[in-house]
Amino acid sequence: MVIYKIIQFKIDELSIHKEEKMSRGKNFAVSRIMCIIILIMSMLIMCPLLHATAKYQEIYLMPENVNKSIGSTFTISVMYNVTDNDNTLTGVGVRLHYDSTKLTYLNATNIAPKNVSIPLEKSEDPKNTDRDPTTDRMIVIAWADTNRGEWPNASLPYKLADLNFKVNTGLASGDTSINTGITSVAAGYYGSSKGTDIYITTMPTVSWTTNSQSLAETETTLEITAQLSYVSTENDVTVPISISGTADLLTDYTLSSQTLFFPSGEQTASLSVTVIDDLLIEDDETIELVMGTPENALTDLPFIHTITIENIDEGHFKTPINITTQSVVFYGDNFSINGDLANKGDELGVFDPDGILCGRVIIEEIGMYVLTVYGDDLTTEDIDEGATNNDDLTFKVWDLSSSSELIVSGEMFSPKELFGSIPACEHTPPRWTANNDRWGLNIHITSNQVITLTGGWNLFSFSVNKVYHDSENPPTIATLNNATFEKVDSLADVLVSINDKYEIIRNFDINGAQTYDPEVPSFFNTLNYLAAGYGYWIKMKDICDEEECQLTLSGARANPSDKLELRNGWNLIGCWHTHAQYDSATPPSVALPSQVDFVKVNDLKEVFDSIDKSYSIVRNFDDDQGASTFDPNVPSFFNTLHYIGPGYGYWIKITATEPIDFNY
Repeated sequence: MVIYKIIQFKIDELSIHKEEKMSRGKNFAVSRIMCIIILIMSMLIMCPLLHATAKYQEIYLMPENVNKSIGSTFTISVMYNVTDNDNTLTGVGVRLHYDSTKLTYLNATNIAPKNVSIPLEKSEDPKNTDRDPTTDRMIVIAWADTNRGEWPNASLPYKLADLNFKVNTGLASGDTSINTGITSVAAGYYGSSKGTDIYITTMPTVSWTTNSQSLAETETTLEITAQLSYVSTENDVTVPISISGTADLLTDYTLSSQTLFFPSGEQTASLSVTVIDDLLIEDDETIELVMGTPENALTDLPFIHTITIENIDEGHFKTPINITTQSVVFYGDNFSINGDLANKGDELGVFDPDGILCGRVIIEEIGMYVLTVYGDDLTTEDIDEGATNNDDLTFKVWDLSSSSELIVSGEMFSPKELFGSIPACEHTPPRWTANNDRWGLNIHITSNQVITLTGGWNLFSFSVNKVYHDSENPPTIATLNNATFEKVDSLADVLVSINDKYEIIRNFDINGAQTYDPEVPSFFNTLNYLAAGYGYWIKMKDICDEEECQLTLSGARANPSDKLELRNGWNLIGCWHTHAQYDSATPPSVALPSQVDFVKVNDLKEVFDSIDKSYSIVRNFDDDQGASTFDPNVPSFFNTLHYIGPGYGYWIKITATEPIDFNY
């Protein structure tokens, strides 16, 4: 209005000064010019105001820019917005234009609800509606809710669809565009659209061949493969890999490399993941391998590969525990194994006098445990769920680091008042006292094996899973699973705990009889090793009848499931089992190594099931009854050998012609 008044003032002024000189026609011409000026000025002022009040349905693509190599695929998301944020309109129609000499349309995914039809891909018609002469094809898709007019009825901005394209091969580097247009809008709205630019390079793209894999924790190794979109003959390609996920590197798994390397001319490269079986009962864990910025390539989907480690562990003491309303709880804050605090994954198992597992805990916090031991349910007379009042309890430890089961005994129990309210355990061995009792009890267990020897000849063996040898090279003998070879200066170093109390040791293996005498020069000795799984004759001095002579060895124990290869004929073997197994009415009255318990079997044949019908006789010698024999082919009352126990050696005659694996 101000501009209008200024113009009008100028017109009036001009009329006054030139009134006498101008004709009627000239005045009319001037008036027309001035009216045009007024109209133009009014439009310049009013158009921005009208534009600011207009409402728009907007279509745009994400991402705005894409860098892709020939032969690679990519995804463009079609996004929708409304300038006044109204999400209850009737719908919208969209078309996308592209150059088919450079791009190939693959498909549409994640299409928003209420689409009128599947996306229609066709030749551009009419042509150049996007005002880009390079595009020649288009994709048409529409959404509508004409009945209720409540589209999309979702938060804005809103994704309408994902469109998947592939960059054609045989191209040089260059650019192209995917342009957008709007074919229909809601009443009272205008359309606004924006496309995306595609920058094409001749570098290959790299991606994982799959986006996920899984394996059980016990399956050990998994290979993960990546691929290039095409073979690069000019440059090597390297891709750094970053790691995330819930699994911990070096604790739960190891990775062969954190770099993918594609030599020129190669199209695939691989990494391997090796899972560490920790025996923990835990949730499934994940490993995410994420590609970083490659050298001489671009990343493509999928660039994240997720590995799921399926945990199927049940722990070591895995017999089902019957949970009852009766319980006694033991607490420890300084539980140690061989001088070190018990670590994550170590276990405590508790058994009642009938061998029922009635309590178990897996260590989660170093050195600490809370162990619930369940009592027998008195309402179920025919079922033994657990301990009863004043039952002595057997505590066993599973040492995860050495895969050894150990029995807690005597001075290994360390009662202690804890947390100011939990009294020290009153009994050794611990007892199941009464429902809801709580006791403080630390445990300091060692894996030492102590074998008691008496004066004269003893037939002994040991369960510490080692092969001690004083030769330069380890002996070529059959060994138990996971046996550790340990070089010593002399076998006397192994027998230091009975130094000066023994005279001679003899063995018999595939090489025949062998002897070790500590009093002769080493080159006279033919026995150069002591190994778990084998039996040995040792002659102790008479002093051992008057005082205790104990051979002490330290190390991880062999597992009962470990196997030893036996050959045709006589074999002198040891017992590496954690139990003394017997078929007599009462346990044998023999000295056993530390951390061993008795287990009743119906028949001693059960102990030798793994070589059933492949042996003919078993013989033993102990201080209690001298020589004894077990023959599986005669009635049991004829047999004089009624137990197989750790710490002792046994002659066993194998009838099989080929070597056979034996385990107790």
